[in-house]
Amino acid sequence: MSLNYDLGKIANYEQVCFLEAPADIPSQGIMQGDRMMNPVTQTLVWSTIAVDLGSITEANAAEFFARLRLVERLDGPFLIRPEGPDGKRPEGSAAFVTEDEVLAHVGLSCNVSTMTRSQWLRKIAQSHGRDLDHLAARFKNRVAAAV
Repeated sequence: MSLNYDLGKIANYEQVCFLEAPADIPSQGIMQGDRMMNPVTQTLVWSTIAVDLGSITEANAAEFFARLRLVERLDGPFLIRPEGPDGKRPEGSAAFVTEDEVLAHVGLSCNVSTMTRSQWLRKIAQSHGRDLDHLAARFKNRVAAAV
């Protein structure tokens, strides 16, 4: 299933969600000066999957931010901030999405199913539990080979 999103209910969405490309991004077919989606907006759209909340509303913005920050603490920052005037993202710094950036995107909605906090925490625990099992098994083999 494709990820569909709607930015139309975000206040000032044209200014919040889009910007002028500061440099050519050949891999995306974008030339300097082209209108492009704000990397923060793009990150938040994809983040709806990680946090299992299909929208950012006034009522759930705090929960959205809290879930996002937890996932970023576990998996690393989701955003690369451009470094320098050339806007090259690969050389940019990894960064956490801020509270203000989430607030600016209240009104964003995506076709992602919403989970309650307890459902979501159970899913996160299971996922990271499998990761722990895999990492421990790999290391155990290394220990056995080294001894």
